[in-house]
Amino acid sequence: MALVLAAGVGLAPVPSAAADTTSGWQVSLRGGAGSSVDDLAATGPADAWAVGARRTGTPDPRNGSYFTAPLIKHWDGRRWTTTANPAGPTGFPLREVSLVDASSPVNVWAAGTAVAPGRGDISAATRSVLSRWDGSRWRLMGSGRTSITDLDVLDAGTWILGRDDRTGKGFFKRFHSGRWTSLPFPASLEGVSVRSPGDIWGFGPSSVRRWNGLAWSRVRLPEIAVPAAPVPAYGPVKLRIDALVTSGTKDVWVAVGFQQGDWSQPGAVLLRWDGAKWHQVRLPGDVIKDLAPDGRGGVLAASYRQSITATPDGQDPYAYTTLSVDVMHHTSRKLIRQTVTPASSGFEWSDLVAIPGTGSALAAGFTWKPPQGHVVFRYNG
Repeated sequence: MALVLAAGVGLAPVPSAAADTTSGWQVSLRGGAGSSVDDLAATGPADAWAVGARRTGTPDPRNGSYFTAPLIKHWDGRRWTTTANPAGPTGFPLREVSLVDASSPVNVWAAGTAVAPGRGDISAATRSVLSRWDGSRWRLMGSGRTSITDLDVLDAGTWILGRDDRTGKGFFKRFHSGRWTSLPFPASLEGVSVRSPGDIWGFGPSSVRRWNGLAWSRVRLPEIAVPAAPVPAYGPVKLRIDALVTSGTKDVWVAVGFQQGDWSQPGAVLLRWDGAKWHQVRLPGDVIKDLAPDGRGGVLAASYRQSITATPDGQDPYAYTTLSVDVMHHTSRKLIRQTVTPASSGFEWSDLVAIPGTGSALAAGFTWKPPQGHVVFRYNG
């Protein structure tokens, strides 16, 4: 299927990206096999955060897995240090921190999960935990039987996206001036990027929406050519929205991928809205996992370059080979491909963030080949 071009919306040519190739990524933080870094945030060269979880030696009798404990690391411009953990609600120890975002060193928000020990229904023993760092300590800002799936922090407020674990109903809320306000939640909303309280972009599996401060409207994207299926018997290839981020005062970047049934098809399209029209660049062989504004009007894209081979096994019709693990830096004029780590490391992406005020960036993930464990790479621009 293709998304329909809105009347009056200009469409730039659709080149395939011929990227310059550079490197320069180096390991900044590494941990053991029982730990993970799930999210990153940075407000400047002397203030960055990496959050996740580390496995403890205590098993949970309800399912046999090991309890985890939060992993929170802070970069002060010279080194990474472990910080104090936020507290969960009484009787619910915090087990992991999955999201972090910040607008300044004294306005850092983190979302995680707390699980009470004991027996019985594990879902009833689980709580979301939302905390704020004020520069000296963590404060509990909210907790409940919910799952928080996205977090955006500006000086003008904090926005969370999630669902009620008991009803499955989604929610979208803003914290400002000491209180929470519920905002309309469009069906299938999976992620948001907040430019201002009156300019929020969101996306779902195959659609993009925009909030103007009063209501959501559907954004019509340019027509996108869908590649042919390597094996047509497994169904049609459909497009999906993999990531979206706002950048500067008017730009919006959208990563579009392709899906055939349960299987991803290598190849992506990077869309850029410049405030007046859409531009698109085809990236044959790339699968984009994340986008981050570079702070200078461009975007960073976390990518795998993959090849695909059809196999005769009906249970798993395709075999994938990762050729490289890259960050692509796209400006309005050129695309630069930066190899982060060899494909042989078995690196699995978790997050990518630019460091404001610099040309530097951080990339986080997990390496499955020795030395196995979480890793944060740093690019000094």
